[in-house]
Amino acid sequence: MTKQMFVLVLLAWVSFPIYAFTEACQLVAQMAGPSYENKPNRFGSMRSPSEMPSELGAQFIGRNGGWFIYQGKTAWFDVDHCAPIVSASVEMVPVLLNKKTGHNAVINGIFLIKTYRQEHIDLIAARYGFQKVSPLPNRFTAVFDVKPQTSYDHLIETLDLDRDIEFAAPLLSEPRYRPDKRPKP
Repeated sequence: MTKQMFVLVLLAWVSFPIYAFTEACQLVAQMAGPSYENKPNRFGSMRSPSEMPSELGAQFIGRNGGWFIYQGKTAWFDVDHCAPIVSASVEMVPVLLNKKTGHNAVINGIFLIKTYRQEHIDLIAARYGFQKVSPLPNRFTAVFDVKPQTSYDHLIETLDLDRDIEFAAPLLSEPRYRPDKRPKP
């Protein structure tokens, strides 16, 4: 291989983004823990089954607090879109399955972020346009509303590269697990 061909191959390789994931919400599921599995064919909505447009072909499968959980025959979310989408005038948010409890966990756009310094908390909010929901007793940590996003997976990648952030993890909306009660299948 000539030197010029090597440089062209190297430039082509560098110019295309390299993903650390291959499925929608895969990084969110990994951050949530080993019990969580991404379910791109499921979504959460605030719309009840009676209000759900039939053209979506979504089947109601359960509740999670105020959220109604639906499943379709095809994936609603793809590798570049692990975030709320609107289809047929319905806002749909991605869902993970907690294999341990059998509950569906809604990815609601709320993240726990820990910085290396206390003053970085407000810096992070300004840098990314996040809304600080709540400071936590650990002065380096706060809860943020990170919406709107195109992909929470891409957001995790971006925050992982930020030198002011020690870690960022999604907080999921999930029913409380009570081991004395068996989850519904």
